[in-house]
Amino acid sequence: MTMYKIILLILFISPNLFAKEAISILWDQLAPGPASLSVEANVNLALDGKNVVIPGFVVPLDGQGKKQSKNFLLTPQQGACFHKPPSPPNQLIHVVFDKPIAIPDSEQPLYIVGKLSIKSAQAGFAKTGYYLEGIEAIEYPTQVKTTHSDHQH
Repeated sequence: MTMYKIILLILFISPNLFAKEAISILWDQLAPGPASLSVEANVNLALDGKNVVIPGFVVPLDGQGKKQSKNFLLTPQQGACFHKPPSPPNQLIHVVFDKPIAIPDSEQPLYIVGKLSIKSAQAGFAKTGYYLEGIEAIEYPTQVKTTHSDHQH
């Protein structure tokens, strides 16, 4: 199943997305300019203030090993952590929820829905280029179940 089909499936499953009119985005849309632009300047101004849904991996900023977090980095790369060099700022989103959300293990991505802002800041160990006010976290489907009929002719 392609990434776009999965995002469409999530849009149909989650009624909150329709209420907030979230648009689905992927990480390459956060850095739309040519490679010659500086990382800080290569941000997508058209997404500022938009409600979006984006898949990514969670790096908690409010304590390691917790099963819940309301303050974390969202990154496109699996296994991002404090002892590895961080992604560039235009590929890191500082996410804050009002209430803690369940955090999967570090190998499991989440879809995060929220209001995206262009905001350069130091968040934990990394500099971020985006800030997202979290609305909803949606589990990333790891396996699509299919049903087989045992009907015989």
